[in-house]
Parts: sequence; structure tokens; C-alpha cells
Amino acid sequence: MTNLGAGVRCVTGPAAAAAYVQEARLQRGVARRLATLWRCTMANRLPPGPRLDLGGGAGALALALASKGCPPLEVVDCSVSLLRLATGLQVRPWNLERRLPVAEPALLASNFALHWLSQPLVSLDQWCQALRSGGQLLLAVPTSGSFTSWRQAAHQAAVPWTGLPLPSAQQLQEVLATHLQLHHCSLLQRRQGWPSALAFFRHLKRSDLTGGASGRLGPGELRRLDRCWPRGLQGRVTVEWEVLMVVGEKSRGVVVPP
Repeated sequence: MTNLGAGVRCVTGPAAAAAYVQEARLQRGVARRLATLWRCTMANRLPPGPRLDLGGGAGALALALASKGCPPLEVVDCSVSLLRLATGLQVRPWNLERRLPVAEPALLASNFALHWLSQPLVSLDQWCQALRSGGQLLLAVPTSGSFTSWRQAAHQAAVPWTGLPLPSAQQLQEVLATHLQLHHCSLLQRRQGWPSALAFFRHLKRSDLTGGASGRLGPGELRRLDRCWPRGLQGRVTVEWEVLMVVGEKSRGVVVPP
């Protein structure tokens, strides 16, 4: 049986945390890209105040930003096991379903975390509102344009779609545009190949990239899904990612609501 668990991502245990760090190559690559975008657009505009890496786990984004000259960020995550791997970084165990642990942050950065929250659009709106005047938001989040081959295969195989519902890029952009001046906003497209659907699902479980929201697939369903999944080079199943990349700034002089 394959079961891709739903809900807020919260890696537990040192073994699971180590597996996550090893498998999360896509997140690390996106973190480096986001840090480079910040360096090219807003590095000289950062106001004083708290700086948080929201859902930062072992600190990949905080470290990437530090390598580009950004002052240290505090890594916020619900997983104590992951935070223990954030070597040399300030950390704070915190459930992001709650409001932010600081007032009027100067910088909020988040990489592959927002989609895990129960109401991503509401949480994003709260993050934007919380920023102080001139505060910055760095965001990378997978969106609903991801996994087109998986969805196609599930439809053809007549098996349930078990992926985590992802927010739409358009809705996210509408929330962002209400609060921020966007210095960069684009959709990053990535394709990956896996030997089989089962290999891909095992990767998801180990890396905690996404999860299932609607039950399990039995062995027969999984075999049908694998047969119907479009193949790429060397017969590997293809997986598509669509990631919204944002670098934004709260207009100076805007009063933060109480």
C-alpha cells in the first residue's frame, strides 16, 4: 500500500530528518536560486528588524541567503529534529498554523513550506500584513500546475488522485499584489524522471516534498497508475514541478494593521 500522509509537514525523529535533508535536492536548488534573486534585487534595501526563515527545516534557505551577504535569519519550523540539523543557525520551534512569533518582521523567507499549511492563502495574507514598512518577502512554493503527468495517469488508470492540493499561482499572486511591490514574480518549471511511480512516491515520502490528501492506493491501483504514467527517456516516469518564485517589498510608509 502507498500512503502519502496529509497535513502540516512536521518531520519527526533524527532518521527521518536526515533522510529529508539527503533527498531534498529540489528545495536546495530553489533556495540557491531564490537567494540569488534577492542579492540581485533587494540586498541593499533590507530594513532593520527580525528576519525569519519560515518552515526552514535544516536551514537551506537561511544558509543560501547568508552566502549572498544576507544578515542571519532565525529558522522557524515545527520539526525539532530538522532544527537540530540547522548547524550554526538560530532556530525556533513553532507551528506556522499559528500567527508569526515576532511582530513587524523585516524579512520573511519561505521555501517549499507554505503549501503545507491548512489555508495557504490566508497564511500568506497574514505574512504580508505582518511585514514592517519596507519589509521583504522571499517565497518559493509549488503550485497547482505541478504533477500534470501524475494527474493524467491517475485519470487514465481510474485511480484516486492522492496528491496534496496545491495553491494556484494566480490566487497567490493576487494576495501578493494586494500588499507588496513585486520585484520578481515568475513560475519556475522543472521536470524529473524516476524509474517507476513507486520510486517517485518513495522519494516523496523520504523527502517530505508533498503528500497525499485522500487515502491510499492498493498494489493493483499502483500498478495501473504506473502503466498509465507517461514515460520519458529510458522509460522513466516524468514528473513536472511548477514553483512560484517571488521577491517582494512592502511599500515604505504603509502602516501595519494592529
